[in-house]
Amino acid sequence: MNPRKLVLLGWTGALMASAAFIPSVAHAAPKCTELQAQLLANSDITAATSVLTAAAGSNLAYCQVNITVSDLAGPENGYQAGQKQQIKIRIGLPPSTADGGSGGVQGAWNGRIEDLGGGGYAGAVGNVTGATNAGYVGSSTDTGHTGGSGSFALNPDNTLNWGLINDFAFNGIHAQSVWSKKLVQMYYAMTQKYTYWNGCSTGGRQGHQHAETYPNEYDGILAGAPAFNWDRFIPSEQYGQIVMNQEVGAPIAPAKLTAVTNAAIAACDLLDGISDGVIQEPRACTYSAKASVCGQPSAPAAPNCLTPAEASAVDKIWQGPPNPGGGQQRWFGLERGTPLNGLDAPVSFPIATDHLKYWVYQDPSFDWKTLTETTFNDAFYASMIKFHDVIGTDDPDLSAFRQHGGKMIMYHGGADVLIFPRGSYNYYNRATDKAGGLKNVVKFYRFFPYAGNNHCGGNVNQPNAPLINTGDLFKALVNWVENGVAPDSILAHNTNDPTTTTFSRPVCKYPDKLVQVGADPHVAASFLCQSQPQDDFITAESALPDAGANNGRGQLQTLNK
Repeated sequence: MNPRKLVLLGWTGALMASAAFIPSVAHAAPKCTELQAQLLANSDITAATSVLTAAAGSNLAYCQVNITVSDLAGPENGYQAGQKQQIKIRIGLPPSTADGGSGGVQGAWNGRIEDLGGGGYAGAVGNVTGATNAGYVGSSTDTGHTGGSGSFALNPDNTLNWGLINDFAFNGIHAQSVWSKKLVQMYYAMTQKYTYWNGCSTGGRQGHQHAETYPNEYDGILAGAPAFNWDRFIPSEQYGQIVMNQEVGAPIAPAKLTAVTNAAIAACDLLDGISDGVIQEPRACTYSAKASVCGQPSAPAAPNCLTPAEASAVDKIWQGPPNPGGGQQRWFGLERGTPLNGLDAPVSFPIATDHLKYWVYQDPSFDWKTLTETTFNDAFYASMIKFHDVIGTDDPDLSAFRQHGGKMIMYHGGADVLIFPRGSYNYYNRATDKAGGLKNVVKFYRFFPYAGNNHCGGNVNQPNAPLINTGDLFKALVNWVENGVAPDSILAHNTNDPTTTTFSRPVCKYPDKLVQVGADPHVAASFLCQSQPQDDFITAESALPDAGANNGRGQLQTLNK
């Protein structure tokens, strides 16, 4: 049986056993400070605090609850002897009537939950005041381990700690969802009207994990730059460094990477017919770094032009890891116009190197520089086999989420320096097929690609790009869930400060195309979103099927220590 399914069965039993703990709505609502004792009376809670936090600065008062959940332990859940689950969760609750709250459906609470996602390897609970200030109950989790390193996945004897990996992959966020609802019932003596998820990067993967595995948990999910396909895109983050090391012998100078990126933007800016320094559709840009080789007519001036070896490396970074046998890509690369000084900076990106050291090779002393473009394929394949079934999060069958009535918005920056945008196109295209076509998928799931935007937002090297604004996206999601208004576009600006913005533009839902119909390219009224029956680039984000699918970790035959 899939190891994730085994743990889910454990969760089901644990939740049934704790169901009696949920207080009746007929009971009087306690004060914030009284929650601690009630929580500690539950055998699944090993630590708890509850404090009414006073208003400070721009933050309103709220009840902050911190708990440690330990529902699962033992070898059947992936833990070694002496190990146990320790999932830390923070839940922020606007003051109830008992604590002086007012203006909401109960106290200061608006009747809604907004569970918040994490980033990277997580490893710490986050701030929840963004949610509580807006009247929502907000929550965050460390996903069961402490610290932002990927080393938690490895036991002292260099075996994989499947308990902590499972907690990071899905148990942590499920506990977060369950306990935010329990605290609502405890504190307000009533249930929520709507439940939302909001996260980017790892938080975007977590949102899709909920839609795939816990489809009845949320009414609405906002998922940005999702770190799904974890087993494939994380090793692919190391690919550019491996290519530079093999072909150049060292990282390419940051100034050269900036120059070739700017050359790509200049070459592809006008593909949409608008001169604004933004590559509207980076998948249409085919600029080759060979045009930036010293001596070429369009090459940057020395010393920032490229050697032939450097140009070859940059083109491979843009292409992504190929299939050695030809045909479909193993995975994708960075889009042209994306800053290359993130993943391919002189210092290697730690999330990718940790994945290779601790997860794939299970050797803290492993040096990624020993990999070649050829041997990288072995590491890539091993990552798929080991981790697809646990944290691949790439099952596009969202039918159960749809049947639940859930709505999901995904967004991704077209110049994301960390998570390859074509992974999101790939997922959405497959979800469209599973849903029976575009007309069906848009009824519950919509994708907004933001041209020129970096990871989770920002337009550093394409400053006229309309910016990701998660507040606007979240409002659109709430309006869709609660009022049935499905967003076809999101109005965006090139700054999120109304006093400095100089551009406004609609961001169209995929696969609609932005078309200019007015004379002034600075105002949104000059543009419309033109419906498209299908995506012209669908083959460009096709990847090999994941070799880990349905294999389970027990069948791994390579690179296990």
